[in-house]
Amino acid sequence: MVPTGVSDPALEARDLTVRYGKFTAADSVSVTANSGEILGLLGPNGAGKTSVIRALTTIVPVSAGTARINGHDLSDPTAVRASIGVLPESNGYPGAQTARSYLRFYGELFGLSPREAGIRADRQLGEVGLGDNHNRISTFSRGMRQRLGLARALINDPAVLFLDEPTLGLDPAGQDELLAQLAHNAIENGTCIVLCSHLLDEVERVCDRVAIMHNARIVADGNVDEVITTSGVAASCKLRFALGDVVAAETVLRASVASLRFDETRPGGIEIELATGNGARTDILRLLLDKGIEPRSFDLQGARLSDAFRALTGTGRESTQ
Repeated sequence: MVPTGVSDPALEARDLTVRYGKFTAADSVSVTANSGEILGLLGPNGAGKTSVIRALTTIVPVSAGTARINGHDLSDPTAVRASIGVLPESNGYPGAQTARSYLRFYGELFGLSPREAGIRADRQLGEVGLGDNHNRISTFSRGMRQRLGLARALINDPAVLFLDEPTLGLDPAGQDELLAQLAHNAIENGTCIVLCSHLLDEVERVCDRVAIMHNARIVADGNVDEVITTSGVAASCKLRFALGDVVAAETVLRASVASLRFDETRPGGIEIELATGNGARTDILRLLLDKGIEPRSFDLQGARLSDAFRALTGTGRESTQ
């Protein structure tokens, strides 16, 4: 999703450190993201990512290091805040207002005229599926409030958009629609998006890059394949061969894979564990074909981001809150 010819990063943090008294919540964190890029910032509870987001959005002071948002240093909080949109995990709403009046108010806070704020509000509400709703916010479901929060975060056409659990409260169709909207903003508008989510499959689907935090530090940074390789978790594969090729296939595979076992549920089935590395799967298939052995099926199970997350953070469940 990243456009070509990108110059300066939309977001750049170098050795960013956040302390609360003697406690270090974020320790020398360095991360960059370009315009049009979606960065997944992940970590288990207490990893420090919330403190990083709060520092980058000028909510808490930086104890050490530097950061720039859309070319503005954090020492200029007014310029930074004008360049960003934020959707926190827990956000309050004035129940007596309508969605349109709520967004108009925020548009005017960002310096838009009443007319411009109204036009922008109508546009954003339409994009998040609330364009025909004229009810008070107090009647909104949690999912509708989440859509409204995204519209508010986009009301100033931010250069950098920070989202914490943006699909919270949405049904699967609503999640797909919102993720598609994020991709649209990144591609069409060049918005840099920083996404925090405990749903790692949705991170895999939309993020160009992933940064994983653990114990206040970045422990992996790159695209999903690079992070999986960094974690060292193994991928697996299920193959099926003609019965006459099973013995020859076993001989080739045992010399090249970490482990092998026969799949007793289907004739000719073999399950293998692949070595780490982007080329491991291709290498196995090439070895077999070079010996004249053609698998009837080649079902890649592959290491997923959730496996890498657990390996890098020592957690037993998919949680990045």
